[in-house]
Amino acid sequence: MTRYKLGEIVLKIMDFRGKTPKKLGMNWTENNKDILAISAKNVKNGKLINLDKAHYGNEELYKKWMKEGNIKKGDLLLTSEAPLGESFLISEPFKAIISQRIFLLRPNPEIIDSWYFYLLSTTSIFKKKLQERATGTTVLGIKQKELLKIEVDIPNLKKQKEIVKKIRPIILKSELNEKINTNLLRQIKLISNSYFSYFEVFDGKIPTNWKYLKLTDIANLGTGYSYSSKDLQKNNNMAMATIKNFNRNFGFDSRGYKEIIPIKPIKKEKYANLFDILVAHTDLTQNADIIGNAEPVLNTGNYEQIIYSMDLVKVTPKDNKISPFLLSLILQGDMFKSHCMKYINGTTVLHLSKQALKDFELPLPKNISDLNELDEFATKAYKTLSNNIIENTVLEKIKSTLLNTLF
Repeated sequence: MTRYKLGEIVLKIMDFRGKTPKKLGMNWTENNKDILAISAKNVKNGKLINLDKAHYGNEELYKKWMKEGNIKKGDLLLTSEAPLGESFLISEPFKAIISQRIFLLRPNPEIIDSWYFYLLSTTSIFKKKLQERATGTTVLGIKQKELLKIEVDIPNLKKQKEIVKKIRPIILKSELNEKINTNLLRQIKLISNSYFSYFEVFDGKIPTNWKYLKLTDIANLGTGYSYSSKDLQKNNNMAMATIKNFNRNFGFDSRGYKEIIPIKPIKKEKYANLFDILVAHTDLTQNADIIGNAEPVLNTGNYEQIIYSMDLVKVTPKDNKISPFLLSLILQGDMFKSHCMKYINGTTVLHLSKQALKDFELPLPKNISDLNELDEFATKAYKTLSNNIIENTVLEKIKSTLLNTLF
């Protein structure tokens, strides 16, 4: 092991702290066909996120802003504050603007492997060193001068590559699972929208062997557990599904569970099982990104029991009326979301009227077996989504164990 200061292993650093388009006599655009501007809010858990809400710049702004050069393969993006210490490895070069609260670090390949540098940046040891040199009361942040003073112990390149060889396949497998899930979610959305658009072509008319049914004709609606802060206590056996389980861009996120020890008796209908359908009835986002979204429970984490909060409604198919997988697919389209948007009230906190789900109608064949092929696709798709999420949870634990052992 050799001890280096970060400034000794970095060939180049880009830090545009305080730089704004206005200072260059220009403005951001919101056109995603322009060049992406990456800020700290776009980097989390080794990924680029919230790109649909990112700023963009045109070619002229890019040339003025990125005078120091372009992003290259092997570069590391590291957030300097809000949040501090999130990182992303550039595995393939692309054109982007390095925006606010983020460093671009280019490692010296003669001293440190780019993948090893990325893995190092994700360790608790490195994050602790960042915090020790950070300043701020409300928000912790680190300046370039202090960042480059951080000392790290680095093995020789051969040893680095051996460590990378053990951990990189785990990350790549996890990323593959996520890509598969992203593709499946797109297919589900597309098929659901096509399901309804077929009838729109004919002004809502349906074949004689079909009929419009209210959601309550084929499913029961359940209200969630009304909790208080006293309920929210550490519990390895029970957790509660909340609106935090709903991704803004579609999909179920098991990281949204809140551990809970209920102070009131829990009725049977307040529990949620794998593939139960939950609909968000409350939303804290101003753009109504979550409210009216339907998500099947795709992962119960490591918890033996899951209940769902008062901010959600559980939709349970009635016996032999429709499968939960087919109903999930139908409810995850734009038609159901658009319907719910008409029933929203509130300003700071949005609420969905209880009448919204009761009023929703959907076309179904009188013989539900006519949709067997669609049901089979939905069943396979949701089970694959679930299996991939569960596998990634296991892979994350293995990765964390290896990082703690090898660094």
